[in-house]
Amino acid sequence: MMKPEPSDLDQDKSDGHVILKRALIGLGGGLALIFIAGMIAGFASAVIDAENSASMLDAVILAAMLAAALAIGYAMWRFWPRGINEPEAPRIKSARLITIVVAIVSVPLGVLVAMADGSASNALSNAPVSPVIATASTALWLIAVPVLSLMWWRRVDEHEAGAYREGAFVAVHAYLFLVPSWWMASRAGWLPEQDPMIVLLIVSAVWTVVWFLKRYF
Repeated sequence: MMKPEPSDLDQDKSDGHVILKRALIGLGGGLALIFIAGMIAGFASAVIDAENSASMLDAVILAAMLAAALAIGYAMWRFWPRGINEPEAPRIKSARLITIVVAIVSVPLGVLVAMADGSASNALSNAPVSPVIATASTALWLIAVPVLSLMWWRRVDEHEAGAYREGAFVAVHAYLFLVPSWWMASRAGWLPEQDPMIVLLIVSAVWTVVWFLKRYF
């Protein structure tokens, strides 16, 4: 007896289940990684600011938090739905690997900047940092990040690229509206002086939210 073919309605339900699961894993795992990164940066800064040198217990706690971040990242990759009867092209797998590499590199870089010389209390501080930290961070942003971004862009499918472009379109307009408005409001004394890194985070958040909604909903 032949097995009946799945109907279009069944396929739509299957696709919807996959999309919902991807959204939950991406959002939940992403928030967990951000939370752990903040804990690592805060803990590392507290250890550096303390008068006594770091103890073995401090190292164990820091290692445990790093291990938790790696475990969450691996779990996201392991349980990420690959789709229903849709074999992935090698370039799509490669694009996902690049994304994971960027995420893995970003967490220790943020921690390193936050604890640089013990003078920067957080990653958004304008306090001085050592030339070594400045050189490494600048090289990553000017060389590694553009190269990885280009490699990722050449491997994504049309749907991913479309979501990315739409997020960029909304983010650029958010920047065009936000920066002059904040600048004028600060001149009137209504808002504090504009911080370029805070603006960058706001624009990046808008870009990410739009991309996420267009990609998975």
